[in-house]
Amino acid sequence: MRIIVFCTANLSVGSGSEVRARLISLGLKYHGADVHVVCGGVPPEFVQKGIDFTTMKDGDSWYDTLNTATKKFEPNVIIGVTEAGTDAVYQVARNFQIKYILDLHGLGFVEILELGKGFGPRWPRIKRSLKWLSRVLFADAVTIANPTLVSFIKPFNRHTIPVVGMTDTTYFSPEGKKLALGETNRTQVLYAGNFYKWQGIDMLIEAIPLVLKENPHFEFTIVGSVGVNEEVMNAWKSTLPSKSVHFKQSVDFREVANYYRSADVLVIPRPFMFSTYLAIPQKLLDYMSCGKTIVATNLAPHRWALTPNAGVLCNPSAEGIANGLLLASDKSKRAKFGMNARKIALDRFDHIKQTKKIFDYCESVTEKG
Repeated sequence: MRIIVFCTANLSVGSGSEVRARLISLGLKYHGADVHVVCGGVPPEFVQKGIDFTTMKDGDSWYDTLNTATKKFEPNVIIGVTEAGTDAVYQVARNFQIKYILDLHGLGFVEILELGKGFGPRWPRIKRSLKWLSRVLFADAVTIANPTLVSFIKPFNRHTIPVVGMTDTTYFSPEGKKLALGETNRTQVLYAGNFYKWQGIDMLIEAIPLVLKENPHFEFTIVGSVGVNEEVMNAWKSTLPSKSVHFKQSVDFREVANYYRSADVLVIPRPFMFSTYLAIPQKLLDYMSCGKTIVATNLAPHRWALTPNAGVLCNPSAEGIANGLLLASDKSKRAKFGMNARKIALDRFDHIKQTKKIFDYCESVTEKG
């Protein structure tokens, strides 16, 4: 079976959609498919695993690149990862009369609406998102990355398949190299992510003084630079104690697990928004795989992943996050939460298990012709 995986992004970086496209490609290869990836860039492991690829530069036509790759590779199935570029996937699949699957992680137009006009011209982007999402109607199947998104998509495509979350449980393992975050006698809290509204970094910053007032033995490291506002960052640095709060630039995805393993607590402070309701953070699954205690706001996707008893769920407010972090100061509780989180990750989110669902579907539609 021959499969093209199409993603407009660069898969050598480490954010959610790129990670999922990378894991789908590697998983399908593991299960025996011949895989060709069309994307903005590939990680070194693709070469090591024998995954063929075509890369696109900025300004390249998604349609033309995918059409040329399909003509050469002659796949049985094309899988488009995320909504971006689904019109190209739809058109090429029709040209060659082959099956195509869309792998959806969220609804772009919702995120654009909630981010506000400060993130670029909204209406052209919303129109483009809706155009891409309209291809859901014609896909042979839609695989869904988030539990709460399934009910929204199912009315539009009866072949909606939940493939909720995936992580590399070998790479994100409790065993391995650690990169020191701070003093060993303090409870180390790590936030890793961007600074956009839906991540809730503002609430975490407000929570930190509340935590330190109750327990000065906490130490915080905030890793990330995407979406940062320098003026706001300088204000944070001027008000937070430098001995207890550290800011680091984004790190290479090959080092991410080393930071995760060094933390005592990993925090996901997302607020309740429609976009966060429809999305499950990739880092949540990676955190779980590392066997770490997670403090996450009590949103539906977080509850779904962390149940039963695999982390601390807290109210989506500064006070709620502070209370959750203080609860996680107990070492015995952290050990229990981490053990349960790792078990759930192995049982439900291992990318080899998850991609078998996609592989089996591809095989079934290929046999039917």
